[in-house]
Amino acid sequence: MAYVIAEPCVDVMDTACVDVCPVDCIHTKDGEKQLYINPAECIDCAACEPACPVTAIFILDDVPEQWTSYIEVNEKFFEDFVKPTKAGAAAGEDGAAAGDEDKIGIEEFVQDIESPKSSIRPVLRPFVMLSQLVLGAFDAKFKRELEEMAQNPIIFSAPISTGINSLINLTLYPLVLFLLFSGGSIESALFTGKGNFAIFLGVILAVLEGLYRFRDDLVTTDSEEPSRYGASIYGWIPSLVARLLLPALRPVLATEPTSPRSTMPGAVLTDGPIYQEDVRERYRRYGMLNRMEEQADRYVIEIELPRWVPDSTYKRKYNLPDRMPDYTYQVSLGEGTVDVETKLEDSRFTEVAGRISSFPLGFNNVFRIEAQPEDFQAMLRDKVLEIVVPKAGKVEDLVIERPVHYAKIKG
Repeated sequence: MAYVIAEPCVDVMDTACVDVCPVDCIHTKDGEKQLYINPAECIDCAACEPACPVTAIFILDDVPEQWTSYIEVNEKFFEDFVKPTKAGAAAGEDGAAAGDEDKIGIEEFVQDIESPKSSIRPVLRPFVMLSQLVLGAFDAKFKRELEEMAQNPIIFSAPISTGINSLINLTLYPLVLFLLFSGGSIESALFTGKGNFAIFLGVILAVLEGLYRFRDDLVTTDSEEPSRYGASIYGWIPSLVARLLLPALRPVLATEPTSPRSTMPGAVLTDGPIYQEDVRERYRRYGMLNRMEEQADRYVIEIELPRWVPDSTYKRKYNLPDRMPDYTYQVSLGEGTVDVETKLEDSRFTEVAGRISSFPLGFNNVFRIEAQPEDFQAMLRDKVLEIVVPKAGKVEDLVIERPVHYAKIKG
């Protein structure tokens, strides 16, 4: 579903959207008064929409009613439009021949934008560092937000502060229980079975609590979510208050950029965070990074699947992991085709996948072949879906070399 440029662009023609488009699908020509998006080239990445300074870009289904006529205007523009190429055949200053623009690697489209960071003010850094003795008792969400604010593990670190607090509790819990068990008579409880039991119970309680707080690091799981370093017994209630106060104290604790930042190389100003995404990952989400190789007795198809979750406001809002989960896939044979359908079915991505134009729910690929095979073999390994299709017969008749993994044997 492509994007459409509507009336606000007329006579303005700001090229900020052109600068941020990763596939160079926004065009115009002499005599035109606006820009146009080629629906055949647009990959719905949504990079152009926030870049437009006059809010002229809309996804096809969201074009305002008064500007729906621009959908047809956009389509007619590309009926006879020919994408221009570099004039002449002379080499440029860097020695590249004219026309080499089609050979530019997609990595060159990635904008080198530094995400805005906060940092604890220098005057308050020693105070925050020493406060880790107490702040380590707070819950995981508070510590994670403070850690992101500090942007320096020396100033504040969730695992370090939690570890320090757990060590303090090895002394604190036995002391508190000893005072409770003594009933106000400390001298009479010293070196007695009752006092010793209170101390022993306090140590056990502190150890069990520490193991529970570091359970994500102690237990090996397949989850890609970051470790959670929870609160101590007495830290839950203060955490509720601290989490409410932290956003209000952020301007006092941390330094923030004082001037608006602009995307590179465009001219769009924004007061919010600017995120950088690898264009290669965006292409993977649309199934555009694929390869089909024809061999003597088979076809080998490789499709790269997404590996990393794009760093965006949605990732933070829905607490998404860093790594992408595996997609489910279905391969079927048609008449001279190999059809591949993939889908992201992880419940953590329900609010994002398929609801955001730059994050499709999956993709379909159709590969045309010159044979009518009987079967195929599909294997997903290291986020690459490999499909082997024999030209004749079945897969079991092919000689397929399996990858060999060597293990070093001790002794």
